Amino acid sequence: MTRSRALLDACAEPLERAAAMRFAEDVRTGALGVQEFADYLEIEASFVATAARLHGLAIWDAPDAAAIERNAAAVHALTTEQADYFRAARAAWPVPARPGAAARGAVLSEFALAAAREGGHPAVVTVMFAAESLYLAWCGRAHREGRVPAGPVADWVALHAGDAFRRGVEALAREVDAIPADVPDDRLARWFAGMLGAEIAFHDAVYA
Repeated sequence: MTRSRALLDACAEPLERAAAMRFAEDVRTGALGVQEFADYLEIEASFVATAARLHGLAIWDAPDAAAIERNAAAVHALTTEQADYFRAARAAWPVPARPGAAARGAVLSEFALAAAREGGHPAVVTVMFAAESLYLAWCGRAHREGRVPAGPVADWVALHAGDAFRRGVEALAREVDAIPADVPDDRLARWFAGMLGAEIAFHDAVYA
């Protein structure tokens, strides 16, 4: 069994709990409020900037050319495709975020950056594998349900439910598989499950 598969199996319960968080369910059922999504756009844009920095650190600490290329591709997607999405979504959305929205959701960046400082490339790919596995799970579920409101919400879900995003998650899984054996499994599980817990708190911040 690969390390990524073993990690998913070990953290199946926290992953399912995160995929069923209130925000994901509200998106899936079409119940998310206009103000809450405005706050989400602010909060998520802030973490996307953190994710670009994390992938930049992973490039610096990458073990081989394949890892450099994959993380460079991730930085490119975050600073182009996703940055474009946020600009368009904010312009189209009928209300702005409430003051301090990004600060309320800072828990996710704080956890991910602390893990990166602790573990370098192995920590970065593990926490990003957790984050992107979560988004593939809940956005895939929401996309299949067909009750997501049209417009920026549906566009965001579709961005994380398609083949290109899935390929990115699979590439992250391969990087997890290549983490040296001297980084123990329980450390990977701590980073992975901790990121999922931070994701729940991060998304709950839209309701503050």
